[in-house]
Amino acid sequence: MGSLQDALLKAGLAEKKPRTTDRKAGPSGSAGQGKGKPQAQRADGKAGKPSTQPARKRRTSAESDLERAYKARARAEAAEKEQAKKDRLAAQEARRKRNLQLDAVIRGNTLNRKDADCPRYFQHLGRIRRVLCTPEQREQLNAGELGVVSLRGSYLLVSLETQAAFKEIAPDLVPDLTPKEPEDDGSDYPPVPDDLIW
Repeated sequence: MGSLQDALLKAGLAEKKPRTTDRKAGPSGSAGQGKGKPQAQRADGKAGKPSTQPARKRRTSAESDLERAYKARARAEAAEKEQAKKDRLAAQEARRKRNLQLDAVIRGNTLNRKDADCPRYFQHLGRIRRVLCTPEQREQLNAGELGVVSLRGSYLLVSLETQAAFKEIAPDLVPDLTPKEPEDDGSDYPPVPDDLIW
């Protein structure tokens, strides 16, 4: 089965073009001439390829600007990650040192008992927490004679002196057990009817 070109040649609708095996122009310049783009004249009058130097320079300049921008962005991101890592390590070290100080304050001064089964609930760090105590300790907590501190996620019963020393180092780890009364703005009273006669 022949190609479409063969069929057109047989029908006389196409002319046979001579095929060239060497598409590149040799030293004589005979093969491949007349096809493609016309050759531009160089400054010395000889034929040559048209100059694409300005377009190449513009492309290279744009690519180098983009490459510089990417490198600067990568350097900034790397520096930011390094700084975040240093800050995180510094915060961990500060927390470790603070916990060591709190351990020294609290050592031997906790009043928690293993037989404690009465929970005392309170709010700390935006959540409801609890500490287990005996009925006597709960009464002392409610009267303000004992304090509670938080160390590594555990809530410990301590004396008021220990709580004060603990609070000097870490005030955010000492919950406030005093009950907070809601402000009375009068909104909980029913409205007075307009037709009320005194």
